[in-house]
Amino acid sequence: MFDFANRSRVELLELTGRIGQIAGVRRFTYNDGNAKGLDACRVKTGSGLEFTVLEGRSMELYDLSFKGINLAFMYKNGLTNPMRVPQTPNEFLNYGVGGMMYTSGLMNSGQENTVDGLFQPLHGRISEQGAEQVQTYADFDPDSVFRIRLSGKTQESRLFEHQLNLHRSYSTELNADYFDLKDTIENPTCRPIDFSLMYHINFGYPFIDEGTELILPEGSECTARDDWSQENIDDRFKVTKPSCSYVEHLYYYSFPNLADDDVTAIIRNQKLGLEVHLSYSNTKMPWLMEWKSMGSGDYCFAVMPSTSSVKGREEELKENGLTTIAPYQTYETGFRFKVVEI
Repeated sequence: MFDFANRSRVELLELTGRIGQIAGVRRFTYNDGNAKGLDACRVKTGSGLEFTVLEGRSMELYDLSFKGINLAFMYKNGLTNPMRVPQTPNEFLNYGVGGMMYTSGLMNSGQENTVDGLFQPLHGRISEQGAEQVQTYADFDPDSVFRIRLSGKTQESRLFEHQLNLHRSYSTELNADYFDLKDTIENPTCRPIDFSLMYHINFGYPFIDEGTELILPEGSECTARDDWSQENIDDRFKVTKPSCSYVEHLYYYSFPNLADDDVTAIIRNQKLGLEVHLSYSNTKMPWLMEWKSMGSGDYCFAVMPSTSSVKGREEELKENGLTTIAPYQTYETGFRFKVVEI
């Protein structure tokens, strides 16, 4: 790896016509298929870390690679402009895009359901909202560090009822093997609002392959969603070969014995010599889910920090499982995504 971090600002300016040769952010628009018209940003840090942020889909992560190795899982549906997606039962399975990180929320996470006559689609509506006030920055700061930042604001609302604003930002820098995502959820109304948020972080081939494993902090407690998952609970940390008959597994984790508030989940591919370290606040995201989908053509291993148990709004209201934002207040959360060579 070129260690650009050991080069001074002046040296880098002397060596390049534009710093964009090695690092930066570029905005563009998809121009064909179901993604036509979808705005996005492409980020590269110079370390080999490159990723795409979808402005037209709540500033989510789509593809992500490190030194040419893909880490993300993309649903067979392909990338879809949300303007083409009808909000009707079961349509998520036809139009869901997956990608490196899909946002589930804000009024519903998990199963579709109906509350007070309002249909709540699978994984909610926030992912289909386009960002406004998008800003990008890729330049030397006064301390001569080349920093990359991008941000945008999306909104989920209903006339006469709720409104939640999602302010999302990414930050990284030259030669970095990581990025930080920060979310601020704002309730700009005069009423308290119960919300949920899950980061559906989807890993795919070749990073996900037979032998890839999940490593969690010691003392984690696990429960299975259903009987099929329970029967296979002893193998939950290991990725297997794809199978045409495989049925998805889902596991819920909690971490009652942490020495501090930080959770770091590690996904390791020993054969590729790569790990991903996903770090977040246990207080802000008290649930961690593992979605293990070893089906042929649906070959994905997902790690999903969440504010709730993603049972759907109807059940979570009964169990007091949602988080409440008071009028005119905010809730901050996020994570660090770091690629480590081993």
